[in-house]
Amino acid sequence: MLHIELDAAIVPNSGLGGLSLRERLIEIQYLFEGLGHTQEGAFELAAPFDLRYQLGKGEVVVAVDVRNGKVFLLSASLGYRGYLFEHIFVGMKVKDAMVLEPRLYYDEAEELILCRGVPGLSLDVAEIDPPPESVPAMTISAINVFAQETQMLAGQRGEW
Repeated sequence: MLHIELDAAIVPNSGLGGLSLRERLIEIQYLFEGLGHTQEGAFELAAPFDLRYQLGKGEVVVAVDVRNGKVFLLSASLGYRGYLFEHIFVGMKVKDAMVLEPRLYYDEAEELILCRGVPGLSLDVAEIDPPPESVPAMTISAINVFAQETQMLAGQRGEW
């Protein structure tokens, strides 16, 4: 993980770890050479058009749309030391994050924590489909930034 900045700021709809959304895989392929063999990490085809690279011990995940070769999602997980909005980090309690950033809310349909008025951002908790009333007591397991255009119909077809 020589080229990943684990303490870099997390910027919605933009990037984290020194990586940028919308970058082409060919521009950052050096990060993935030897992944799972000569360097720590893994990769998988998570969905038909969604290739995921897990760097290091999973501190950063890079998701690439194989149809256009662009990074559409970056996730910061446990071990990532950078901050979202200068004070929210992976591993903190959701309720503490909600106090610091009142626009955060749990979307039960999406099963994600979103931020009103801030596109290209979601936060995860480890439990799948948790009861909404229990989410504030949970810990943030990942902070995700994504290219907002991927949420549109054309974007879901890889046309972005």
